[in-house]
Amino acid sequence: MIVEWNAEIINEVTNQVIGWRSIEGSEVVSAGSVNFDDAGPGRGTRVTVRLQYSPPGGKVGAAIARLLGRDPASEIRKDLRQFKQVLESGELPTTKGQP
Repeated sequence: MIVEWNAEIINEVTNQVIGWRSIEGSEVVSAGSVNFDDAGPGRGTRVTVRLQYSPPGGKVGAAIARLLGRDPASEIRKDLRQFKQVLESGELPTTKGQP
């Protein structure tokens, strides 16, 4: 199941935070932010995602998504892991061409 919605940026501070909320009429009511914080000398940047949403299908829809590993928390973890891999190596690791 693919769910899409439109959002507007409601808070943006360069190199610090991006905040958004869904616009009226979206399939999913959501709001959230991504914060970028200095992790300390030589440790890079800590990325923190906060998300609030009302899933399609309410609590039942959320439970099914969680069981299938398609809930927002699982998706965000996966996306952040891939983002980190791209930043560190310049590409996503694959098993293409390996036995």
